[in-house]
Amino acid sequence: MPRLDHVMVLLDEAAYRSAAASAFLARRFGRTKRKEADSSLAGQYSTLGVAGRNTLVECFGTGLPSASPITAGLVFSFEEPGSSQAARELLDATGTVRHTYDLVRRADDQGGERRPWYHLINVVLGEASPVLLFLNEVTPEYFTALGARPGPDGALCRSAYLDAALGAPDDGSWLLRDIVGVTLALRPERARAVAGALAAFGYTVATLPGGLCVEGHGLRLHLAFADGPAERVTEIEMATAENADGNSPGAAEYVFGDTSRLVVEPGRARWCFDEPRDSKPNTGAADEAVAGAAGTDQG
Repeated sequence: MPRLDHVMVLLDEAAYRSAAASAFLARRFGRTKRKEADSSLAGQYSTLGVAGRNTLVECFGTGLPSASPITAGLVFSFEEPGSSQAARELLDATGTVRHTYDLVRRADDQGGERRPWYHLINVVLGEASPVLLFLNEVTPEYFTALGARPGPDGALCRSAYLDAALGAPDDGSWLLRDIVGVTLALRPERARAVAGALAAFGYTVATLPGGLCVEGHGLRLHLAFADGPAERVTEIEMATAENADGNSPGAAEYVFGDTSRLVVEPGRARWCFDEPRDSKPNTGAADEAVAGAAGTDQG
């Protein structure tokens, strides 16, 4: 079954620069990795990844590379090889969840032959959706080429993937453990599409006043119905260490620009996002380029 892999969030330039320069994020909160890319397909973009044990927050400092203006994305992944085929069959069986599939190929850093890196299922959330929902399965070839080791049962564990991609295992000294909740503002039809896709894999769906709640595998999604155009991630809730490495900062708030703030308390943290002030539509690249850019080092 798919579990949350990472959350993509568009920040405006001021918020992104502030977060990227934050000593607290880099030294105390979580393992971080910055990426500056200049792609012929996706154009120029910057990302800041902040990782827990199994999940990652991926902040974009310019418009996400896509043919339509993208503000956010949810990426789920499978650890068991061969899961993507079964997942497509489950989605087909619903009769209502539309999706596309691609086997994404990339060359390594040395160039050369393009090899299969991951299976990508793109759940269709409606025309010109600013929010993406991806289901990914990395290939064993890419997993091992990265330096990650499969589990005894062959599982391609996200924790091992992150350790290899970031070049530093989680030694328990970081505050961030994992993402446990995400709040999104979505149009009702888009929220129902997200819920319907995840329900096919055993996630429970409950109706709330003004939205939906989707829960499963230690994750809670609050899909708040939004009437306006500002569909986006509004909050990410994360489990944190009560006192990582004996040096907890206690309750504190870290502000990034005018549109983003991280509230840290013992055991919990909330990263809140207002609407970016300088987001602009992107042109020229397909949604697949976004999947390639996301996930710390896929791109």
